[in-house]
Amino acid sequence: MPNYVLQSRRVAKPGSGQKVLDAVVEQFKTGSTQGNVSISVNAPTGSGHLIVGARVLGSIDEIEKVNDRVIGSMNILDSIDIHCTDVQAQVLRILAPAENMPSKPKYMARNILKAKSGKAQELAAALLEIRDLYGDDMKPLITVPYVGNQDIVRATAIYDSLASFEKHSDAIYGDKFKSAVQKVRDLRQAYIRHTARMVYVAN
Repeated sequence: MPNYVLQSRRVAKPGSGQKVLDAVVEQFKTGSTQGNVSISVNAPTGSGHLIVGARVLGSIDEIEKVNDRVIGSMNILDSIDIHCTDVQAQVLRILAPAENMPSKPKYMARNILKAKSGKAQELAAALLEIRDLYGDDMKPLITVPYVGNQDIVRATAIYDSLASFEKHSDAIYGDKFKSAVQKVRDLRQAYIRHTARMVYVAN
């Protein structure tokens, strides 16, 4: 099972969304790792569109190799980043992979939860419990930051349509999920969710 996600998060300057999106996709096409590129027009960025590239890597050694390559290719990154108002890179550790994915992925829903102080592990366990309750349905990817804010836990799900997203989200209000959902509510301090349109996927 892959162990890490290396994620680059860019907010394009107004009017530069297409330029940044095309450049990020081209960058991913030249790589050999599993990953995807998505764009969100409804994320609360305060300015332009949010464009996220995510590479799935098998070990921390692979993360290190990517970091080493970055040093020799800063001009490529600078040529993209100059068109952005914000650029962030994150290393996420995978607690459980996405399962039962659609054959034609189109949308991604990112659920980002901040745990109450000292409750991140319990929150992650509660999200893993909800994940298992989905059975043969789509099971979300559960990750935590390897560096950065250690109170964050993320659940990322993939869908073939917004209708599938709606159905999957509505299911969580059923009796089967009630106990686990209440655990999450008791353990979280904040919760934000936004969708993204996937524009490139490499398996």
